[in-house]
Amino acid sequence: FGCTLVGVDLAKEAVEKARERARKQGLDERVEFRVGDAYDLPFEEETFDVVITQFVAQFLDMKKALVEFKRVLRSGGCVGINEIFRDADVAPEMNDKIDKAERIFCEITQLPFRIHTPEDWRERLDGAGLKYVEVNEKKGVMSMREGLDLLGQMGGFWKVCVLIARMSKFMLFSSVIRKRFMKLDKAKRIIIQSPFLATPASKHVGYILAIGKKA
Repeated sequence: FGCTLVGVDLAKEAVEKARERARKQGLDERVEFRVGDAYDLPFEEETFDVVITQFVAQFLDMKKALVEFKRVLRSGGCVGINEIFRDADVAPEMNDKIDKAERIFCEITQLPFRIHTPEDWRERLDGAGLKYVEVNEKKGVMSMREGLDLLGQMGGFWKVCVLIARMSKFMLFSSVIRKRFMKLDKAKRIIIQSPFLATPASKHVGYILAIGKKA
């Protein structure tokens, strides 16, 4: 689309790795990465046309973060939030399972983690004063084509095999990492379906793209 992008992460090491990857892919003139805090972004007001978070907002105080996202947006610019959601009306036993997965994520990351309903996300965007709010939901088991597309985006079959081998090595030599991976796998089995198989709880969980525009 001819755009340029700025990626922001709180971890210096993550930013350094992103810069290295951009250089290897010949994108360093189009993509910039900075260390930054979602509650205090290192940018002037009305800098960007779009602000996007992907699997980050659930760890944030969104009331504080959306104020900052809106500050750095130009008039007419959009906020896009891509996150996991849970259905508002879920049987108590399923709700308990999803709550259990939340607690595991909190324990592993040492951060607050909450799977909100689509209505919760709409209220947050509305509450920040954003207009023309849309909340698009995606549920269901991944199709074969979507699975192959995802594999390609991750670098292809051999790249994924290398990643799995590295993870296995870390698990083998570190009891701390091994325990964390096992806990993470337990939480994922509850709320996130495997590419081609849904679980009972995952039928009540999906992905949303929530969008709002700065007037």
